[in-house]
Amino acid sequence: MRLSPTLHTMSKVYDSIIVGAGWSGAVAARDLARAGRSVLVLEARDRVGGRASTWVGKDGAKVDIGCSWIHGYNEGSPARTIATELGVTAHLPKPVDGVIYGPSGPLAADKAASLRVQLGAALAAFKTPFPAPAPSQSLASALFGAGSPLTTSDGALASGLARSLEVPLGLKLEKASLRWAGWEGATNFSGSDAAPEGGYEALVASVVAQAEAAGAVVKLGSAATQVKDEGGKVQVQAGGETYTARTVLSTIPLGTLKAAPKDLFSPPLDARYAATVEGTHVGVLEKLLLAYPAAWWPRATEVGSYTFLPTKAEDSLGPNSTLRDVFDASTIIAANFAGPALPSPSPILLSYLSETPARAALAHSEEDVAAAFHEFLVARLGVPDAPKPSESALTTWLNDPLSRGATTTPSIVSDGGERSPLDFKELSRPLWDGRLGFAGEHTEIENRGSVAGAVISGQREAGRIERLLNKLDAK
Repeated sequence: MRLSPTLHTMSKVYDSIIVGAGWSGAVAARDLARAGRSVLVLEARDRVGGRASTWVGKDGAKVDIGCSWIHGYNEGSPARTIATELGVTAHLPKPVDGVIYGPSGPLAADKAASLRVQLGAALAAFKTPFPAPAPSQSLASALFGAGSPLTTSDGALASGLARSLEVPLGLKLEKASLRWAGWEGATNFSGSDAAPEGGYEALVASVVAQAEAAGAVVKLGSAATQVKDEGGKVQVQAGGETYTARTVLSTIPLGTLKAAPKDLFSPPLDARYAATVEGTHVGVLEKLLLAYPAAWWPRATEVGSYTFLPTKAEDSLGPNSTLRDVFDASTIIAANFAGPALPSPSPILLSYLSETPARAALAHSEEDVAAAFHEFLVARLGVPDAPKPSESALTTWLNDPLSRGATTTPSIVSDGGERSPLDFKELSRPLWDGRLGFAGEHTEIENRGSVAGAVISGQREAGRIERLLNKLDAK
């Protein structure tokens, strides 16, 4: 009797089941399928890409609101290799200046340049310091402490600009470890940035399509509810069905692992691994997109971004503070998509909300956040007759149960040195005699928090699983 396709899929023993179809899962599935291995990809969302998400406007404009740039495009990023193989054009933006707004308006070019030099000097002075400071010392203690270049002049402005670091870091400077500040700088991909044409989500989808063309099976809307070790096999329950494989690769983001029920893995993750999951930090970063009928902001065709320094102290905020109060007390960067940097300008401002404004925004509706931030922009940019936005989008990565945050952060402060970059190495360690593996940006010690890290982790695990399967085949 011939089995139906669905029953055949469920009863088949795969070489590997991959949980998640983000960057790492897509790359691992493609590489294993190309090696001739049978692969099943189980994705909880109704789309592939994970934290790669592309907003599409009514006029067809596309803006990445998850991962957005191929960082290190000219420095060997593996994401460029994939884009090139797929024939996807990536655009290197033209170098253009950004404008810094202080409490009284835009800063003069020489003043802004001076502030940037001060911040650069402060960071250079505290990059991978030796002798190593106490593990409880934070980056804030160095940047804002006695002797820092930021305290020599323009203290409030310089401190406000330093807070812009909380955007890429994903956490408050008070929580970022000074001991490990800049540790990854010599080994990760950085320098030139390029935007993939069509957006990152489509790029991941193309990798998944390559995996399918090589024989991989992809199931959307299939959230894994249990991953169970059965000795020589592994069983995964998802979407009410049970699937069996010789190995399984979890690409579940760290934030989701933190919130996962204890019985997601059976037997549970060992104590050492579980403690690392609990102690490693997930960052907060949300993006707020406002699209307008036309670009109304000053010098819209000339500059690449606007950095708004605080006009009030963050410690002035309280339970009755409004969204506008929070925006005024935060350092916010807004990327100008109408500027000369991109080949197809659009009247869009994409603002990066670090932890304090992000948490405040997520407590309100998107409509209220968009209205409050538009009011903030009108006041700070000094254009009272600006048109209202025609479209908006606010990410919710922190509240999304399938992400629970943006990306992992650099190592955080700890009383006894418990936290270090070795956490990311620990998170890459396979369990169950190698049958259970882990991939994702949080498992890459030298490329944490990046698309490059996710891609490399997928390649790493595909190679490891292939070697394990070869070993088992030889028995």
